[in-house]
Amino acid sequence: MVEVLSILGVYAVIFAVYVAVVLVIAFGRQPLEQWIGRRRDRKRARIEAELDRTQAELRQTILQLASALNGNALEARKALIRESYLARGEVPKE
Repeated sequence: MVEVLSILGVYAVIFAVYVAVVLVIAFGRQPLEQWIGRRRDRKRARIEAELDRTQAELRQTILQLASALNGNALEARKALIRESYLARGEVPKE
């Protein structure tokens, strides 16, 4: 008698799992695909936001370097002009 009940219990569990799998396949496919699509979209948005942030940081770094180079170029031009005056024996005008 116990063996019959345990065999029936196993069959009941197998049937329940089968019904659950059939229901997931029948009704859960579209929501699962939508969830995967939303997840993919969120991941894409995160990656694009990170790229935008990195691009902004790089742009700021480039602008800072350009400004520093511009300042160095101005000082180099002043030094060259001063040296050309000194090479000619003239006193540079400040």
